[in-house]
Amino acid sequence: MAVSFQDSLILIIICLFALICYSLFFKKPKNGFEMPPSPPSLPIIGHLHLLLSASTHKSLQKLSYKYGPLFHLNIFSFPVIFVSSASVAYEIFREHDVNFSFRGTPPIDESLLVGSYGFFTAPYGGYWKFMKKIMFTKLLGPQALDRSRGIRADEAERFYASLLDKGVKNESVEIGKEAMKFTNNIICKMIMGRSCNEENGEAERVRDLVTKSTALTMKIFVANMFQRPLKKLGISLFRKEIMSVSCRFDEVLERILEEHEKKKDDDQDMDLMDVLLETCRDETAEYRITRSHIKSLFVDLVIAGSDTSRHATQWTMAEIINNPKVLVRLREEIDSVAGKTRLVQERDLQNLPYLQATVKEGLRLHPPGALFARSSREGCKIRGFYIPENTPLVVNAYAVMRDPDSWEDPNEFKPERFLGSPRSGQEDERENALKYIPFGSGRRGCPGSNLAYIIVGIAIGVMVQCFDWKIKEDKVDMEEAPRALVLTMARPLRCIPVARTYCLIFIFLFFFSILCYSLFFKKTKDTRVGCDLPPSPPSLPVIGHLHLLLSTLVHKSLQKISSNYGPFVHLRIFNTPIILVSSASVAYEIFRAHDVNVSSRGAPAIDESLLFGSSGVINAPCNDYWKFMKKLMVTKLLGPQAQEKSRGIRADEIKRFYMKLLDKARKKESFELGKEAMKLVNNIMCRMSMGRRFSEEDGEVERFKGLVTEWSGLIKRMFLAVMFRRQLEKLGMSLFKNEIMRVSNRCDEILERVLVEHKEEPDKDQGTDMMDVLLAANGDKNAEYKITRNHIKAFFVELLFGAIDTSSTTILWTMAEIINNPNVLEKLRKELDSVVGKTRLIQETDIPNLPYLQAVVKETLRLHPPGPLLPREFQKECEIGGFYIPEKTRLVVNVYDIMRDPDLWEDPLIFMPERFLASSKSGQEDERKEKVLKYLPFGSGRRGCPGSALGYILVGTAIGVIVHGFKWRTNGDKVNMEEVMEGVILTMAHPLKFTPVTRYVPLS
Repeated sequence: MAVSFQDSLILIIICLFALICYSLFFKKPKNGFEMPPSPPSLPIIGHLHLLLSASTHKSLQKLSYKYGPLFHLNIFSFPVIFVSSASVAYEIFREHDVNFSFRGTPPIDESLLVGSYGFFTAPYGGYWKFMKKIMFTKLLGPQALDRSRGIRADEAERFYASLLDKGVKNESVEIGKEAMKFTNNIICKMIMGRSCNEENGEAERVRDLVTKSTALTMKIFVANMFQRPLKKLGISLFRKEIMSVSCRFDEVLERILEEHEKKKDDDQDMDLMDVLLETCRDETAEYRITRSHIKSLFVDLVIAGSDTSRHATQWTMAEIINNPKVLVRLREEIDSVAGKTRLVQERDLQNLPYLQATVKEGLRLHPPGALFARSSREGCKIRGFYIPENTPLVVNAYAVMRDPDSWEDPNEFKPERFLGSPRSGQEDERENALKYIPFGSGRRGCPGSNLAYIIVGIAIGVMVQCFDWKIKEDKVDMEEAPRALVLTMARPLRCIPVARTYCLIFIFLFFFSILCYSLFFKKTKDTRVGCDLPPSPPSLPVIGHLHLLLSTLVHKSLQKISSNYGPFVHLRIFNTPIILVSSASVAYEIFRAHDVNVSSRGAPAIDESLLFGSSGVINAPCNDYWKFMKKLMVTKLLGPQAQEKSRGIRADEIKRFYMKLLDKARKKESFELGKEAMKLVNNIMCRMSMGRRFSEEDGEVERFKGLVTEWSGLIKRMFLAVMFRRQLEKLGMSLFKNEIMRVSNRCDEILERVLVEHKEEPDKDQGTDMMDVLLAANGDKNAEYKITRNHIKAFFVELLFGAIDTSSTTILWTMAEIINNPNVLEKLRKELDSVVGKTRLIQETDIPNLPYLQAVVKETLRLHPPGPLLPREFQKECEIGGFYIPEKTRLVVNVYDIMRDPDLWEDPLIFMPERFLASSKSGQEDERKEKVLKYLPFGSGRRGCPGSALGYILVGTAIGVIVHGFKWRTNGDKVNMEEVMEGVILTMAHPLKFTPVTRYVPLS
């Protein structure tokens, strides 16, 4: 009878299947010794069903009650030894430790997660010893832990701040998640010098991978058990899931390694990652490792450190909440040692025996790793039973630490049991027992146990010391999550933290300590080798040189510093570096060779504010928005053609200004020049930019003037807010936000009304003004740059405030100097009379023919620059004058000092307009030849004031009208020239008042 090919193939498959079943499932190892007892097994699978129960450690605990503390189970045909006794554990880890120092072959070699590159899965040999030595010296040994104490203190404060924030908001906290963040940040900083980045999602990805890895523990355990039989078939259980997590870890860690190599800090001690990367590159290293070894070690440490400590913290906190007496006693101990004015600290732990006992009791009842596995390298005898070579051994730590023969009331939470001896569970070694093993034992026990006690102890200490805890029910549900080898709570512990009654004082002191550390003591890191920072005067503890910037006249204080320490000085405000420049040659180098680098003014004080916020032009980085707005300003407002178009506006307002003075002269009334100058400049700028003045009738103009005055008073506060922004952002704080936003919101109301009116009632008789252009760009989807209404409002706030304050102040100073220098007044009047005559008012077209008037204005700006200090920020590190400047360093150019430098100016303190009568071009040529920048009242470089030409016109015509048209009577022979800083604007301490007397009345 013929047999078909299909029948033959089926027969072959059946035969092969039978052989596989025999070789894998029924063929038992041969030895002539008796193995430990074993319960009845099922056909084929043996005792596999017992290991796949919901709570494997509890199933094994029950089996130990019936079959003894040393028994074996068969997984198919492969034996596994189980230990549930302190005495048997003692015999194994004291007499057979080397033999059981092997964890078995990893289920998937190439996986970073329990693969062949890992430290925890490595066999006991050269690689394992080499890596343990490095970990001990750089991470986990006593000296290493002492060096990293500051990291843990910093993270403890962040942990407290996070809980406090939740408490203030009355929000519930998931203790496990907060504990994981706390632990993960500590482990990462200790390993690689930084925590994982929260902003770009790196930290969340790592925490998510740790959680996924924990969820895979049971599958990894099963895969390990089946690894030997299935390896012969080329099958790996759960390979796809394990490798998915491994590959995601690989992506994150490769990025971290690359960044770590690029950002190596030579000023700090090498951290663990530095050592490993150096070893990886060193061909003569004691042991040759690869990048995969480094990544695997990181995975091992992060998972082991983060996950176990997280669960230990959560379980311990749940037990404390369920045991009020423990909570009361624990608080009393912490309060007596740490007090009520500071956080519990790491150094306190040795004086907190009850806290230590509480943590140990939590670990006894709820060891994160309920089962830990080893494998015998050779056959041996334990308690008269034979253990074959390569046999897996599983110690049920959960059962050992709840053994009624070893522990009194083993299922009760009693920290007092650990108060008998400081050696706690180690004293049982005298009884030939090993009953406390939450971190394993022997040479393959957890090397990070000391660190874990510290982390959990600090976390529990902070939570108990500072907060009461509200939960929904009377008791925390202590049910364990099913099918997990890492003991996890079935329902995460959620509770609401309530700050304890004394915490108001503590909160203040806590935040002060954070500021002291993050603002005051963490200094910037210099990465350039071979270059020093510029010289620096002696500083005060903590605040550095802050006191110098808080003086009444900052520019003069800085001038004195420069006279003592040179024109190029390094200052420190807390931990913020500032470079002070008082030299024309250094200013030349900065604004010629490094102009792009200093083209930023730094981050604004408060982003959403219209006053120098992120929507404004002044604080905008040198980007597309800034270039777009500058182009618009030049074409529509400040350029030569734009100024030509708006000349009629200025002529009209100058005439109104003259008529106001004339009215005062006729009435013989005195007036305050500063107020009138402010009205003049305000009207000109408003009409030039938006086609109308602010209304006098409805009080709009008075409201706006009041805002200008308030703004001036806020400038110094805004300066401080900018200085401390980076540091206080970490705490979610903003200095002076209420005051700044109050002025900003009032500006917003006025400008919104103006924008609406401007759009609804356009002036058809006039050409398109700046506001028209900006509103058109706002509505144009195809505009070169899409701007918002906030951009428009912020632009007008900066334009009006900047122009009004600076120009009106300059008019004031100029008139004061003219009054105090009669010879200047006489020369000026002669020039005006000869050019303008006495039949008309001065006009803009006259100014090019009035060189002495121009010189008078320039000399005033030299002696009294409205902004005596010019701030910038170095975007990148650089070298200037042989000195190193770190990136993000603040730059302050003291233009007041430069323009009074006796090395640059003859008789620098004397008002001598004649010094500017030489050609302005020749002056600029001299600066280029001498490589100095000695005249910079409007700044310099691409971020210099774009309205300087308009400023000269406004001040020149205003002074021309006052000097040409009037005489004046003042109180006293001389005007008081005392200075005062209104914010950062240099103005007169005493308002300039005089009574005008008419010289002539023009015919027109």
